Amino acid sequence: MTSNASFAAPPWEAAAALLRAASRVLLIAHVSPDGDALGSTLALTLALRAQGKHAVPACQDQPHPRFGFLPSVHEIRQALPLGEAFDLIVALDGSDAARMGTIYQPAQHASLPLLVIDHHITNTRFGTVNLVDPSAASTAEIVFALLKRMDAPITPEIANALLTGVVTDTQAFRTSNTTPQTLAVAMELMQLGGNLQEVTRQALVLRTFDSLRLLGAGLMSAKVEDRVAYAALPQKLREELGVREERGDGGLVGMLISAYEVDIAAVFVELPNGEVEVGLRAQPGFDVAQVAFEMGGGGHPAAAGCTLPGPLREAVNRLLPRLKQAAREQR
Repeated sequence: MTSNASFAAPPWEAAAALLRAASRVLLIAHVSPDGDALGSTLALTLALRAQGKHAVPACQDQPHPRFGFLPSVHEIRQALPLGEAFDLIVALDGSDAARMGTIYQPAQHASLPLLVIDHHITNTRFGTVNLVDPSAASTAEIVFALLKRMDAPITPEIANALLTGVVTDTQAFRTSNTTPQTLAVAMELMQLGGNLQEVTRQALVLRTFDSLRLLGAGLMSAKVEDRVAYAALPQKLREELGVREERGDGGLVGMLISAYEVDIAAVFVELPNGEVEVGLRAQPGFDVAQVAFEMGGGGHPAAAGCTLPGPLREAVNRLLPRLKQAAREQR
């Protein structure tokens, strides 16, 4: 992995120039989209449409029902008509090209300029222009700064979408990457019509009953070894519990890292196609981003993830020793 000790200043003007010049824009949120990916994508989509541009938000995977409170979330496409023409691709909140999933089709899109907007320290700079700022707590912060530089009006709907990104990626301002700038952004978005209380309730507090059942079952099966907590959620368990959501851990990894006895937490989620989605969390002072990067994923020191080939047991056996090693080396 390339050293992340220092970066060139983000190319704000180059990013703004690409957006100004484009008339048909495809905006791609990363696979298994979280609140930051969705909020950033929808906010930029709405701002571009207000400028008279044809802007299409897309994501390989269906957004979680918890984000249904965002009025335009239903417009996010999971597939594109063959041959639909664009003159710019924007990848949001994804640290590498693979995170664009099946939406990005090299045969159709490789000749187009690609603007990457992201805040992950593990970003591989895979775009024509890379607006990457690891000091930002969320990609939504970067989108907000970019829209202000472009003098784009921020409507209450755009403010709510951006606030969703800020709130979810900081877990309501509780993560170590929350800065005074993050709080200032949140305050400004509230002044522009964003509803902090409703965003927090909808995106972080409310859960489906299926998620609660999955969380309970996962806690019962979780283990702690060498201060690394882990749990595996097979598809069979979902079927037995009657859980309709095909992916996600019901908040389990966030619950495991809250234990006093744990430095690093991991949850292995078996997907319908047999692959294994891994969510990683770390206590302050520990870093799981490097391990995720080694496994083809990415993220932040305190929160990262990757997707591994199955079967589920082999994925656990492959990653768990590396997590234990990382925990020992960082103590």
